[in-house]
Order: sequence, then structure tokens, then C-alpha cells
Amino acid sequence: MITLINAFEITQVGKEGEFIQLWNETADLMKKEPGFIDTKLHRSLDPKARFQFVNIAHWESPEIWQQAIAANPGLKDWWQKIAVIAEANPALYNVEVQY
Repeated sequence: MITLINAFEITQVGKEGEFIQLWNETADLMKKEPGFIDTKLHRSLDPKARFQFVNIAHWESPEIWQQAIAANPGLKDWWQKIAVIAEANPALYNVEVQY
């Protein structure tokens, strides 16, 4: 299992609702893909935090996640819409230490 962590910095004040709507649209697409496990969008309790939203999603493998991205050409449009209101910082992670 791999973890996708994507921290979003909202660059246009007052666009948080639009961001959440766009995120939900994409989550609806991705959760239908093989290998998807789960996703959660977190919102900072600090309104001045650099990253107002952090998405944490789990996939079976990096290859399966890449296949899901490739299978959804509409994601290009989504990234363009998001780029107008937020800066995304996605990366894939493995668990290094667990307690």
C-alpha cells in the first residue's frame, strides 16, 4: 500500500468552497478506480496555515495509482481548474516507521 499526500495552498481568498467542490468531483472519479483504498480531505484549524487542505489517500501501489491517473483524461481539466485557486503539492509515500 502507498499513501498519496497532497497539501493544497489556497491562493485565492474565499475560494475554499469551490476547492472542496472540485476535490469532491475528483474523489468521486478516483474512488471508482481499481486499487483505490480510501481518501480523506483534512482542513486546517488554523485559518492562517500555509496549507489549508491536505488530502491523504491510499492506493494498492504506485503503478495502480499511475494507471488510475492515466485512465482519467478529465483530470487534466481538473488540475487546470485547481491551479487557478490553489497550489497543489502531491507526492507518494511509504510508511517508514509505525508505532
